[in-house]
Amino acid sequence: MSTGLNPFQKHQGPSVGETIPALDFPKRYIFNRSLQSGSEGYVEQWTHTPSATVVAVKVIDYTGSIPNEVKLLRDLPPQKFIVGYLGYYEKQPAADEASILLEFCPWGDLWTVRSSMQAHEKPPFSEALLWSVYGQVMAALAFLHQGIDAQHAMGRDEWRPIVHRDVKLENVLVKRVGSGDNEADIEVKLTDFGMADYYDPSNPNPDRLLGTAINWSPEVTWESRRHTPAGDVWSAGSIIHELAHSFKPTVDPMLTRKKWFSSKNPAPYPENWPESSKHSYWASKSPRRVVPINLEPKQSLAILSDPDFGNDEDVMNLQKTRPCHKYSDELNECMCAGLTMSPDDRPNSGKLLRRIEEANVYFYFRNLFLGQEGEMSPGHDDDNEPDD
Repeated sequence: MSTGLNPFQKHQGPSVGETIPALDFPKRYIFNRSLQSGSEGYVEQWTHTPSATVVAVKVIDYTGSIPNEVKLLRDLPPQKFIVGYLGYYEKQPAADEASILLEFCPWGDLWTVRSSMQAHEKPPFSEALLWSVYGQVMAALAFLHQGIDAQHAMGRDEWRPIVHRDVKLENVLVKRVGSGDNEADIEVKLTDFGMADYYDPSNPNPDRLLGTAINWSPEVTWESRRHTPAGDVWSAGSIIHELAHSFKPTVDPMLTRKKWFSSKNPAPYPENWPESSKHSYWASKSPRRVVPINLEPKQSLAILSDPDFGNDEDVMNLQKTRPCHKYSDELNECMCAGLTMSPDDRPNSGKLLRRIEEANVYFYFRNLFLGQEGEMSPGHDDDNEPDD
């Protein structure tokens, strides 16, 4: 039984079941493969046989009510950089389960892409790719927070802000990858709205949802868990930091834990807590540590060896074996703007999106000019080459 098809999807015509992938799940579908699993469910790849359309099916426990994730995605207007919602089916594929049909992104998520590149010892991500990813993720957030898109550059009137609360590499799907000299052609989609909700400044997290503590912005504490739009902006900046450096702008939680117990302090939580909760606790208590991305490769950084920031030997070794590329000052400034420690000084998603777009254009045309200038120099003039 379907209880929520996308109202922005056209459902009409005499053979609607033949052409609309959101209908008749799972009758007219073929199961392809499992994609991933987690604590809240699993994701599978299915194909709608009449249209040969591949979809992602997120399977969760059936609770008798429509999940908030479905309500949000169902009611949102389509947005290019947010995963497309197709429909919701109760008691499918089993009586105790429910299925959310979503747009399929064949390249997985950014965490998978990054891990694959590291495993194959490929060079760091290009600047063009990072600009593109940052701009697309920020565009998705500006839409959620303010209703900003191509038709509403200043946002929509009466827009109800939505806070995602769990922006991270694993929740950014890759629809298309760039190739060769055109890595900026990558296309990504923000996904997993299981923690998302309409933002109420007076009560920003009524259910005290946890999410991924290591990605929390500095102002979010274990005690308050006040997830705000400003926290989403921090998390987007964290993605760029992690893609560039291969480590997060957060001290390793195990170093924070080690420092606590080295002073013979008692455990700050009940011993019967699950290990996952203990890890989340230490992640929430770990200092946030932003490392610029416009530095010379292998440049020594005092902050990494600072005892107050963990004396992180693993990160220092990573800097030697897989050093960060020296990115432009413009990209570094945009990343650091998103990673501003104080939420009061951190630009909102709409302002930062415009800043990213303007800086990216400046960077592109500057490099284009320098490239043309180089081609015009005597050393690049083919007419001056001696004949054989």
